[in-house]
Amino acid sequence: MSTRLTRKHGSLLAKLVAATCLVLACIALTRMAQAGYLDYQVKKMTVELKDLKMKTICVGRFLIDVPADAEVSYRGAMIAGWSIATYDDETDAQFAARIQAKENELSGKKNEQGMPMLESVYKVEKNGVQGKIQVFGREWIRGLPNEKPAENVRIEAMVRAQKHSFDLTIKYADDNDLKELTQLVSQFRSRAENEIPTAAGYCFDGGFIAEPISVKQTERTTMFVGLKGHPDVSIALDMTAGITTPKTLLERDPVPAILDENSSRFHTFRRGPRPFNGAPGEEVLERAHEYNGTYNQSFMWELVNNKIDNVFTPLMSFEMSTGHGQPGATVESSFTDAEALALWDKLLSSLRVRPVVKPSPVAVMPTQVPLGT
Repeated sequence: MSTRLTRKHGSLLAKLVAATCLVLACIALTRMAQAGYLDYQVKKMTVELKDLKMKTICVGRFLIDVPADAEVSYRGAMIAGWSIATYDDETDAQFAARIQAKENELSGKKNEQGMPMLESVYKVEKNGVQGKIQVFGREWIRGLPNEKPAENVRIEAMVRAQKHSFDLTIKYADDNDLKELTQLVSQFRSRAENEIPTAAGYCFDGGFIAEPISVKQTERTTMFVGLKGHPDVSIALDMTAGITTPKTLLERDPVPAILDENSSRFHTFRRGPRPFNGAPGEEVLERAHEYNGTYNQSFMWELVNNKIDNVFTPLMSFEMSTGHGQPGATVESSFTDAEALALWDKLLSSLRVRPVVKPSPVAVMPTQVPLGT
């Protein structure tokens, strides 16, 4: 009887193993079919997007194409430690009034030692840039009892170039920073949103800083893109020259083992290398199933092991994510997976270094010497 039971159990076990293998094979085939169908959809959507009207935007020292009806904005522009604020709706009269109001405010105050808060004002008038640099708010920072206090002073610039006004501020400065700032503001130029400069330099919100700029000045800017009809979609391109990160995108991203534990909630489309302009890059493209039942996509690309001695290899990242609702809430993505992947590839593939046209040399006619002299 025991022999019969053993044979029976063995037969059941064999059938169970066969059934399990069949289920796993069906799952694998289903996933292959889904992946194949998604590839087909992406290729189809890529063809459709070829007719999408685009516009070219200058970001830092790079160009990227975005949909023509997209809303573009910038944040976080910095140069040599100075934060840059852009005023694109200010008139010449309003700019002059704002400078005067600032001086009036500072003139009526004293610093901690009872001296005038406003120490000096320097006029800026060079290369079409006008405005003022104000030195004020000196502080004495005390250390050890026998040490001389360190000094910190506020230095801010308010300048106007053509149709834009720019404020440059820094939290901590000293008298040596004044010379650098005076030179820097003279390199500012006004720039329209779709204007692509041909000279060497750095684009930011409404402006352009012409060379010379050292990589040590750590130029930085971030561009945001909003898509018409897709309020849940967030797109950002961020770059900072002269710095790097100790770990690459793939090294910082959760390891596959962790994702496997939550495989029902995460799906990875692509995870691996994606070079840029001959330099190595990495991307991670995923879909998430949120606890409220919504689905959204999260795509990220980053330049890898960027060189800190070259302004054309900044710490640079590009991101696109969907499903953004009210703060702290997620909504269903307004893109299908195929739409999101096709748009991602179209945008990221357009990222490139902005070409620079060297100015033509000015011909100097030789002075004609009269005959007989």
